Amino acid sequence: MSIFFGENLIYRDLEFDSSKGVLEFLADSLYKEGFVKEGFKEAIIKREEEYPTAIPAEGPKIAIPHADHKLVKKAAIAIGILKNSIDFHSMEEPENIIPVKIVIMLALDEPHGHIEMLQKIVTLIKNQKAKQAILKASSKEKIYEILEPILRSEERRVGKSV
Repeated sequence: MSIFFGENLIYRDLEFDSSKGVLEFLADSLYKEGFVKEGFKEAIIKREEEYPTAIPAEGPKIAIPHADHKLVKKAAIAIGILKNSIDFHSMEEPENIIPVKIVIMLALDEPHGHIEMLQKIVTLIKNQKAKQAILKASSKEKIYEILEPILRSEERRVGKSV
């Protein structure tokens, strides 16, 4: 499976008042680019309410929203870097609120594709230097350069083209 990950799906300095706002924005971006089907945005929001995706970890916090693979036309990853933290509920303890700075929206077209990609994202979550570099990056190109080696692997090709 090929997953599209490119600069056109990386967004810096986003400002939203709620997690729903950033989720809608990233889902709409994936839809406009032709990666997801009608209903993906609603599914992302509903899933986030039922199964939150913010990960408690050191340093800048990350949320990894995703939805049913049946709503995906072509696998892709959209990244939102927030100007100010937005509250998301914790994946581990949903009653806890986590101030998230990086949102990695997964649109994967295989039923178990999320597990493999989540393992790669855990590598990023543990890498404080990479997270800080992403937040300080002055361009989409720089963010891509930081993330591309982390999200790429032998089993799964992640690149600029599908």
